[in-house]
Amino acid sequence: MALWGNETNDTRLTESLAAGRVRMTGAQFLAAFLAKKGVSQIYGIPGAAILPFYDAVRELNIESYNVRHEQAAIFMADGYSRATGGVGVCAATSGPGATNFLTGLYSAYSDSVPLLALTGQVPTSLIGKDSFQEAPMVEMARPVTKAAYLVEKTEDLPRILKEGWELATTGKKGPILLDLPLDVQKGLVEVDWSEFDFSQPQPPKQEIAQDTLNTILSMLYEAKTPTLLAGGGIVQGNAAELLRETAELLQIPVVSSLMGKDAFPNDHPLYGGLVGTMCQTPLGNKTILESDLIINLGGRFDGRGTGDSQQFQSGRKVIHVNLDNKELSRHIPTELNLAADIRDFLEHFLAFLRDKGFTPTPQARQRILDLQEERIRLARRTKFDTLPLKPQQAIAEVREAMARDGILTLDCGISQIWATQLFEAYVPRSFLITGRAGTMGWGLGAALGAKLAYPNRQVVNLLGDASLGMSLQELATAAKHNIPVVVVVLNNSLFGLIRQQQNLLFEQRCISTDLEYENHVQGHSRGLDFVATARGIGVEAELIDGPDQLQGALARAFSQNRPYLIEVLVDPLAQCSVSLDGTLTGVLELE
Repeated sequence: MALWGNETNDTRLTESLAAGRVRMTGAQFLAAFLAKKGVSQIYGIPGAAILPFYDAVRELNIESYNVRHEQAAIFMADGYSRATGGVGVCAATSGPGATNFLTGLYSAYSDSVPLLALTGQVPTSLIGKDSFQEAPMVEMARPVTKAAYLVEKTEDLPRILKEGWELATTGKKGPILLDLPLDVQKGLVEVDWSEFDFSQPQPPKQEIAQDTLNTILSMLYEAKTPTLLAGGGIVQGNAAELLRETAELLQIPVVSSLMGKDAFPNDHPLYGGLVGTMCQTPLGNKTILESDLIINLGGRFDGRGTGDSQQFQSGRKVIHVNLDNKELSRHIPTELNLAADIRDFLEHFLAFLRDKGFTPTPQARQRILDLQEERIRLARRTKFDTLPLKPQQAIAEVREAMARDGILTLDCGISQIWATQLFEAYVPRSFLITGRAGTMGWGLGAALGAKLAYPNRQVVNLLGDASLGMSLQELATAAKHNIPVVVVVLNNSLFGLIRQQQNLLFEQRCISTDLEYENHVQGHSRGLDFVATARGIGVEAELIDGPDQLQGALARAFSQNRPYLIEVLVDPLAQCSVSLDGTLTGVLELE
């Protein structure tokens, strides 16, 4: 059956893996290139326009995981990339299959996540003729990718793939899209594998000027309350250990941005909390506002992190270190900017401090002791004796039940905000979240990708019922492939965060934010029954509707080695603490 003409295969991949110059199809080259790069799994749905690639993958040691919606495939690639620092790969057919990747591309691009999205395309002779399942993918994807390519000739594929992979994995990383017409996949190309470097080359070390290091040290000596601000670049740059060593030598508090939450152990004596207007802790905002010098390491000064810029910059100096020169002084004026790889900078700065014999002052040490007292005083409550269960307590119990290196994935919404405020992260790449995009329905796919990357670590997708409604079908993906993620859904039968905004900002004029309805089949009024649905899919599930139940359920879930869903009925009146006026001091403490 041919949708666009004769669809035959010219060679077998097994003939193309010998050393030296070989002849193969474009699809076979693509699959072989990925295998040589160490790619061991792809996520997607095969369709007519991408079948040559899938056929080539079948001949190699690459595991293919099919999903129920293409969006989940790219979320899986995203989660794999965030958890490992490697390149996740996903594939979809042309037209609607390809366009279902767009939200995932946007999510990855927003947080500088390297992944490779492969989309089928109609034959080149039919492009621009309104053909069946033809979509202008490159034009649509270009604003939300680091690069998007329409490969028009098979002979160009080696050059484009080599270039795209390098773009995805160097500098400010990001997603790459390759749009692959059917005839390009099936066309023949000659390849000399000796022309490709399949090692993991390290970029040349960046030198940091001594004058710059001296200036930073002078500013530290002048400051009374300096603070290190850890951004997502610390994690992406594999610099978390260097950050810890630097902070311990300086005896300076470390606060984190949302994307830097897992850059520094949240139970470390030097950890000063999370900064922001929504995703924040009282200690984090207090620490940053009391500082007279902020050293931003690998962060962006995002608006939700700084709040009102006038308040944020008033009375303090700022040093900003970021790989992307465009981010420097973009949001907050600074006294010193440095466009540098964060790992290179910290290596140089730490060596410089040690060479200078730096020792912290007694005042600095006392400040850290005071920080411990403030952490206890300002901690938000997580234990309640009311029913329905408070979501804050449920989140604290999830943290207590998980191993220290367990991986948590989050969707967007009120459950995300509670988790950022209350769930402690201890290990880099263990707190996976879409920062700038804020994508609902993202967390389950990301959890599946992370679990496939680390089968021996606990992986939990914590989310609200509204978010799970956007990814529920992927429980079937978990069941089919036996990917033992644990899904904890906090069910308040609401679009919770939007309902809170309606209550606080629109005088309780609520519209279209309730999700409950009379479920006559299951005999309750909370609407969608997640436990019954999960069991129907083949996923073990249980309902938590009272006290002292969640810990046991989590223990059972982690022991099953199968996907598991826990539906927790939580208080629909519970609210998260957020700023109402857009300032860090304007956070209203709510429960």
